[in-house]
Amino acid sequence: MKKTAYIIGTGPSLKDVDMSLLKDKDTITFNRAYVAFDDWGFEPTYYLAIDGNDLRSVYKDINRLIENSSIKKFFLYNPTDNNVHDPDSFQDNDKVETLFSESPKVEFFETQDLVNNAGAMGLQVLHSLGYEEVAFVGCDARYKDDSESNKHITMKGREYISHADYDVNHFTDKYFGKGIHFGKPNESEIIALWKFAKSKIDKMDNFNVYSCTKDSNLNKFYNYIELEDFINGER
Repeated sequence: MKKTAYIIGTGPSLKDVDMSLLKDKDTITFNRAYVAFDDWGFEPTYYLAIDGNDLRSVYKDINRLIENSSIKKFFLYNPTDNNVHDPDSFQDNDKVETLFSESPKVEFFETQDLVNNAGAMGLQVLHSLGYEEVAFVGCDARYKDDSESNKHITMKGREYISHADYDVNHFTDKYFGKGIHFGKPNESEIIALWKFAKSKIDKMDNFNVYSCTKDSNLNKFYNYIELEDFINGER
């Protein structure tokens, strides 16, 4: 039997996924997905976050997860440019030079190691961990970045600041909700990254990736299989 893992993305389609199907599986998820762990009834096997804007805004939450959760491994970027950001970019306005302490549960990325999307980076991590096949749910690769979608957001360069629990791009309005700072979404860039990843995967032995995300923009590159069918062995 192949060693299989599941990427749990954070797109709107995740609202339609029966998360109980993944409770006993090896999983990786990202950023503020932890707001749903209680609803899911489980914590993921792995956690990854790489956007500096996101990380400054939630670093205390992540440190609490490192200390108290059952998550086996955290894959994080530890930004080195914290000093140039204003206090309001940091959780609770607590500006710090270093967000995360060393821990056996944490593996830090160097800047040059990063793929500029958590989901695509998750593929790389899972392959390095020896997984032979990966299926992804909630990876819609579909982002709205217009005046209506951003009506409760102010922008500071590529840093977006939310002023209300109104998030149309994720599975809950509270994902990038009130007070959260996050990186500007870029749909075309993310699709291009996943397309490039597929070109690399096709040349690999013993590594396959499948979509279990209905109507994802990535389904033009990855074979789509219903999640329950995939779990039951359909390939």
